Parts: sequence; C-alpha cells; structure tokens
Amino acid sequence: MHVVFDKWIENNHPEVKFERYADDIIIHCDNFKQALRTLEAVKARFKQCKLQIKDGKSNIVYCKRNQKKHPPFKVHYVTFDFLGFTFKPRMVKGYFGNFHLGFTPSISRKRQKRINQTLFKMKLHRMVHLRLPDLAGIIAEKVRGWINYYGKVRMSELHYVFRFLNMRLAKWVRNKYRRFRRKHWFFAYKWLQETAKHYPNLFVHWQYGFTP
Repeated sequence: MHVVFDKWIENNHPEVKFERYADDIIIHCDNFKQALRTLEAVKARFKQCKLQIKDGKSNIVYCKRNQKKHPPFKVHYVTFDFLGFTFKPRMVKGYFGNFHLGFTPSISRKRQKRINQTLFKMKLHRMVHLRLPDLAGIIAEKVRGWINYYGKVRMSELHYVFRFLNMRLAKWVRNKYRRFRRKHWFFAYKWLQETAKHYPNLFVHWQYGFTP
C-alpha cells in the first residue's frame, strides 16, 4: 500500500491530505467535486494494480461543522468509522465557553459491543474463589489500555462499556456472597456502590469516575 497508494497520491494529488492504517484510508477534500474526482482516480489506481475496493466501503462523507450552512449536493453519509472511532457532527465547547457544531470522534458503537463481548467471555462472575482486588488485577491491564486509547477524546462515551463491567462485577458479588443469592440483583449492586465509595481506586475504571 505504501507504493500503490501513499507514493501515488503524493505525486498525483498533492493537494489532498490523507491518513492510512493498513488498508483503511481517509482522504480529506475541500469540496464535493474534488472528492468525487479523487475517489474515481483512486478506484482507477487500484484497478490498475489489480486491487478491488469493496462496494459500500468507500464513500464520500460530508463533515458538517456549521449548523446554518447546507451542502450544495445531496448528502448520503454524514458519519464514518475509523480505527474504532465514530466521526460525526456533535456540539462542542469552544475556547471561550460557547457551544458550536463540530465534527469529532468518539468510541464507536461496534467497538463498545466488542469490548463488552470480551468482558462477557472472561466469565468474571464465575471467579468466586477470588477476592475483589484479585478481579481488579486481572482486568486492570485491559481496562487501562481501553481508557488510554478510546479515552483520548470524549471519555464520557466509555460509560456504556464500564456500566456493563460494573454489572458483571455485581453478578460476581451475588454469586460470591450467599446473603445476596436470593435477593434482587440491586442489593449486590448497592454493596458494590458502597465498596466503590470506600475504595475508589480499587478498579482502574473507578479511578476515572466510572463507579457503580
């Protein structure tokens, strides 16, 4: 891809900027005509190199950053995913405290579901032979990695992931302690809340405010 795309676009289309990771590419264009022209050129280049672009995978996305301004063409796509992030129009806070429309990233819904699947497969609720600090140690490295990567922008969007993790921990509490087994799950969750108040640094995600 370095020769097929990187060098080619630098030599033939120096006016556009791009980012590439493996075969995922973002190309920045100033207007729709330039975007359409560049897309057709890229398709022709890939065909020349006997490579194929999958239908539906390559689209022209309108990055809306102005509430009053409307595009001079029919918009089909206003969001896109790249490296686990969803880029889309959102209200953002400006330097002077005023809010305006921006085009920013946050962890994608697909990646949130994938992380939750990872947590589910770990079967934390069955590790009743361990103590709560032991569970914290088992998941610490993974959780820290997720926060360091996806928490760079809009960390609050991680609440969906860590709410699920706290529910898994509450299920562990219910299985671990006999007094909670026949009670509603809320009582186990309440116990976990009290534990988080007394030991807010026990789990990595608790340290960042994602407590039960």
